[in-house]
Amino acid sequence: MGILEAVVLGVTQGITEFLPISSDGHLILVPWLFGWQRFGLGFDVVLHAATLLATVTYFRRDVWSLARGLLSKDEALARERRLAWLIIAATIPSALIALALEPLVEGVETLPMSSQVTVTGAFLVLTAILLTLAEVFARRSTHSVETAEEIPLKQALLIGVAQAFAVAPGLSRSGTTIAAGVGLGIKREEAARFSFLLSIPIIFAATSKKILLDVIVGGETLPPAGPLAAGLITTALVGYGAISLLLPYVRKHSLAAFAIYTAVVGTAILVARILF
Repeated sequence: MGILEAVVLGVTQGITEFLPISSDGHLILVPWLFGWQRFGLGFDVVLHAATLLATVTYFRRDVWSLARGLLSKDEALARERRLAWLIIAATIPSALIALALEPLVEGVETLPMSSQVTVTGAFLVLTAILLTLAEVFARRSTHSVETAEEIPLKQALLIGVAQAFAVAPGLSRSGTTIAAGVGLGIKREEAARFSFLLSIPIIFAATSKKILLDVIVGGETLPPAGPLAAGLITTALVGYGAISLLLPYVRKHSLAAFAIYTAVVGTAILVARILF
């Protein structure tokens, strides 16, 4: 793996992890389009660690407030404490379901590249459907949750369940969770905020697991230092920028543009696979 390839994949991961268009799906599509070999699990760990870094850096004030809320009984931090427990509660079903689905995901990763691309196309179309349905439900909803701290426990758990199923390539994690939140009557910007905060524990757990079991114990090979650093830095910087752009965007716009994008790309892939 060269530095240019690492930078391209870093840009891809940084943008698509936070925009609701599926990072795992695009990390399959980009090497396929350029005729590159897949980058391997070791580099995958680096990209996800960079994603985590970008999220924690952007939401550093929220993370600090949530931590203080958990560690303190101060009534002034009651809202932060409640949001922290909502994130913990939503992470539990998300982690359990994701672990149960892991054999299926690993099965997809063993398929030939052409088959992985087909699976990605199908799930991109599903992402488009979910985003469209979320907007339909949002426009019909008369009960709006104004802030993430006010999300009812039942809705937080449902968002956690939605996150778990986004392990499939092409099924966007942020898209699925934001769509679930918007569909449940949560303001778009706050649904996105809760989605990103919810990603922190699950990405941390998944990355730690891969580092421990696959890289350290399993001896997974890492790329050379140059491409490794390039991928890490690029993903973190681009990811930070993607969050900065998405939150203001969803405050004023619907998710329709992302639904159209995933529908067009997913359909194009499926048509191309059928014809060629």
